[in-house]
Amino acid sequence: MIAVTHGPGVHFCLCEELQMPKKVLIALPPAMLEQVDFIAQHEHRTRSDLIREALRRYLDNFRRQQGAAHLAVSTMEVNEPYVPTLS
Repeated sequence: MIAVTHGPGVHFCLCEELQMPKKVLIALPPAMLEQVDFIAQHEHRTRSDLIREALRRYLDNFRRQQGAAHLAVSTMEVNEPYVPTLS
């Protein structure tokens, strides 16, 4: 589930039904990709899973540093249902 708050009184929540995974093409230096593959193999995970976790952690850290006044991003589990709200 991803909930985004941007600006005063504007809230966007994506329903589970609307959260189809989107494919994103990224370029990584070969050494970084080797490290990603090594860790993914060691932890029995996919590249995508490892990169998703890294982005969740980055977004959570960004949210904590910036505070709710700028941009709040919550990265809960995708399978948790919730209702979209607009304020």
